[in-house]
Amino acid sequence: MIRYTITSGTPTAEELTALEQALKDHERPEVATKAIKSVWAAPQLRMPLVRKT
Repeated sequence: MIRYTITSGTPTAEELTALEQALKDHERPEVATKAIKSVWAAPQLRMPLVRKT
């Protein structure tokens, strides 16, 4: 990874394009983490029992 440090002065056009390119390449898409549900202690019966009337 290249680190840039601007100490003083105004950057030249070439330096500005290099910085813009470096910042564009540095962007990373944000990936949302998927929540994984645990199956531990999951109910064994998926449907309620039929009640006799």
